[in-house]
Amino acid sequence: MKKIIAFIPNLLTLCNLLSGCAAVSVLFLEHDFQAAFWLVIAAAVFDFCDGAVARLLHVSSPIGKELDSLADMVSFGLVPASVVYMLLRLTASAGGWLPYVGFLIAACSALRLAKFNIDERQHEEFRGLPTPACALFFVSLSLMIGQIGWISCPVVLVGLSVVFSALLVCDIPMFSLKFKSLAWRGNQLRYVFLIISVLLIVILRLAAPAVIIAGYIVISTIRAIVLKKMCKRL
Repeated sequence: MKKIIAFIPNLLTLCNLLSGCAAVSVLFLEHDFQAAFWLVIAAAVFDFCDGAVARLLHVSSPIGKELDSLADMVSFGLVPASVVYMLLRLTASAGGWLPYVGFLIAACSALRLAKFNIDERQHEEFRGLPTPACALFFVSLSLMIGQIGWISCPVVLVGLSVVFSALLVCDIPMFSLKFKSLAWRGNQLRYVFLIISVLLIVILRLAAPAVIIAGYIVISTIRAIVLKKMCKRL
């Protein structure tokens, strides 16, 4: 019975992996960006739940840690890279080797996940952009092309790929949404960010994740600069 209970978090991680595999399949076989969007959302939910359940059940294992990284590599590394590849392939002016630039995201995601596994500074905050945030940005962005035509411009897509690849492996501290308690004190930034995010989801719907992630990057960068200045004064 204990072995079965201990395997529950790993089962959720495998659901994350399967969601990512399905997202890649619908992208390449059906060019269905909306289905890929919902599959990445499902993967993110499973990714959140596996850690929460592991802490709740007081179970953890080296296999679980490695499995989580492998699943994240597919769902949040390969999927956004595939989205950019497909968007560039579907753009008439983006031929030849250019679509393959999108896979820079996959390479940097792998490096980011490897660094996360050995970096002891990332228990309470992240160093660099988390891979789920990167994936959510690009799958949401793919749904905005019909409303904002310039997003499909090859220069924009390549530029975003390079910028987000750099953000994945940079050393900028980015705040985590993990709550140690439900108290307002110490969690002000998290609560405000979540409230604004909910409002954006209501207003923008499927386009909201791209805007939310962009805001998350800006807020984290400003926060890092302010904290650095405060440390210098001390």
